[in-house]
Amino acid sequence: MPDRDAFDAHVVLIDYSKPLFPPMGFEAERLAEAGASWEVCECRTAEQVLEVAQDAVVVVLQSVRPLLTREVIEQLPACRCLIRAGAGYDCIDVAAATEHGIMVCNTPTYCVDEVADHAIALLLDCLRHVSRLDRAMHRGEQPHREPGRTRRMRGATLGIIGFGPIGRRVAQSVQGWDMDIVAYDPYVSQEQADPLGVQMTSFDALLERSDFITIHCPLTPETYHMLDDEAFSKIKPDCILVNDARGAIVDEAALIRALESGRLWAAGLDVTEQEPLPEDSPLRRMEDVVLTPHVAAYSPDSRADLYEEICEVCIDVVQGRIPRFVVNREVLDHLRPAH
Repeated sequence: MPDRDAFDAHVVLIDYSKPLFPPMGFEAERLAEAGASWEVCECRTAEQVLEVAQDAVVVVLQSVRPLLTREVIEQLPACRCLIRAGAGYDCIDVAAATEHGIMVCNTPTYCVDEVADHAIALLLDCLRHVSRLDRAMHRGEQPHREPGRTRRMRGATLGIIGFGPIGRRVAQSVQGWDMDIVAYDPYVSQEQADPLGVQMTSFDALLERSDFITIHCPLTPETYHMLDDEAFSKIKPDCILVNDARGAIVDEAALIRALESGRLWAAGLDVTEQEPLPEDSPLRRMEDVVLTPHVAAYSPDSRADLYEEICEVCIDVVQGRIPRFVVNREVLDHLRPAH
């Protein structure tokens, strides 16, 4: 690969981690055609980030590690764009980036199908106890006399918190299941929801009406601990909650209390406030909790789509265009100039 000094711009993925989303291999060639070099690093500290990203025009963060803090951002003089390789961008100090004229982009469409599918799978598992019965069968038990409580999907009300691309895909996927669907999203109008037959409603009304609730909003100061003790006091008895968005949208202590009291029937969680989930967490001991280790986004297809989106954003930045999915659009009137 040519030396990066031969290129007009440098792009660095600062915190590559191997298990789920390694680069595809086409990134260097795609970016080279646009005049940019591509580097993959395994930074785990702010000091390591500053060593590799001092001259980077675009910095890509794969994990949710808090590596792009104000202190780090202030020491990236060439940076014009920070990209979160994922939908959530709460791990980036967006305010600091905005102050310094740096765009922040996410990649919100690469895993829409996968996350929506996973949410529905968690809901069905909570409802039909598939994983619990499977474990019992593998232990040699025959638990046919105690399948666990369940109910029909037909006639129930599904509440969707966050009606962006993933929330809408969930609504599309359950068309024909004869459920009423309500959604809460202060940024979505009823006219936008009408084609899917979804009724937009208030947060409290959603809690009070929904038999099943699935969360698909970003983690922001407004949504942090959105589901707390007060919210759980308003839900319908025997409600099922699914979260494969961000763990901290749900107050985990309040969730545990709602489960222990019986107020909440079950929970399907791909995300938790602390990841990995501590070994002594009460959630690990609860039969009415279905857990997966933050893998909802993954498939070979979504991995390819992720790096296609990253390359698209990088090329736009290098060639002087405004990319899709700029989350801090207020920065556009004072962008840092290209060097």
